Amino acid sequence: MKKVLFIIGLAVSTVSFGQKKSDKFVSGTISYTKSTDVEGVYSVRPTIGYYVTDKVSVGVFGELGKNATDETTNVGVFGRCDFMNIGKNLTVFSQLDLASNTTKSSGVKVNSVSAGLGLGANYSISSKFALTMHVADLISYENSDGSSTTTIGFEGVTNPFAVGKVGLQYRF
Repeated sequence: MKKVLFIIGLAVSTVSFGQKKSDKFVSGTISYTKSTDVEGVYSVRPTIGYYVTDKVSVGVFGELGKNATDETTNVGVFGRCDFMNIGKNLTVFSQLDLASNTTKSSGVKVNSVSAGLGLGANYSISSKFALTMHVADLISYENSDGSSTTTIGFEGVTNPFAVGKVGLQYRF
């Protein structure tokens, strides 16, 4: 599966390099939660992407995360569509992800493939920098060892903004 993701990423990169109007960007999101008497939960997700049009971008990402029982590593590709501008600085986007995931729990590794369609927003601070936020996926699918799970809506999430990941984006 990692070879398939690599080929898709290479194809996305090749297509985006052929466009003259594309803007490159790097971004990263971080989430951290800590409760009393509970080990902290964190997630770090760097991304690299290209705007192939004014509203559509593609790219690759990696993600590292840890909670009390599991460590996760994800590598994948994404497509993003900026679909709403609120004022001149706030842009809302939808993003489709496809990832290869590895979860390590109690010394046991489990590999899976996932896809998700979620929402996010960028708030432009300047022409180069933006604050970015991703909220929980609206639709997600995961296949691990022949069993699959599909989730529609913010199932199991009382407040989708509470599980949001915030970060910075730099366009060049």
